[in-house]
Amino acid sequence: MKYVGYITTFVAAVVAAVGLSVFSMGVMAEQQEEATSNKHIDQSTVCVAASDEQALGCPEGGMFLARLAINESDLQNPLILENRVLNTMALYCDTNFEIQHTRTGVLCVLTHERIGTPAEEGDAIEAVEEEPVEQEVVEEDS
Repeated sequence: MKYVGYITTFVAAVVAAVGLSVFSMGVMAEQQEEATSNKHIDQSTVCVAASDEQALGCPEGGMFLARLAINESDLQNPLILENRVLNTMALYCDTNFEIQHTRTGVLCVLTHERIGTPAEEGDAIEAVEEEPVEQEVVEEDS
C-alpha cells in the first residue's frame, strides 16, 4: 500500500513537470513570434559590402550581404576562414532573425549595435577591391 502512494506522487510530479514545460515552451514561442513579426524587413533590396567601411554605410535593419575574400592562407587553414565568417555574423547580424552563411559570405538582417567604427587593422570583412556600397534590387516572384 505504501508503494501506491509513492507511484501516485511520482506520476503527479511527472505530469506537473510536463505541463509546465509545454506551457513555458508555448509562451516562449509566442514571444519570439511577436519579436520577429513586429519588425518588417524590406527584402526588395540587399546591401552588399566587402569591407567594414562599406558595411557601416548600409542601412540598419535591412538585408545585408557580406562578401568574404578567400586568400591562400584561408585555403591552407579553413579555421581562419570559419573564424572570419563567425566574426562577421557576430558583428553585423541581428541575431533575432535567421542568418544564412557559407564559406564565402553571410546574408542577414544588419545591425550596427555591436560596432561603431571600423577597425584599423584586420577587418572582419576583408576588401576584395574598393567599391562603393551597392544596393541590389531583388524582384519578387508572384
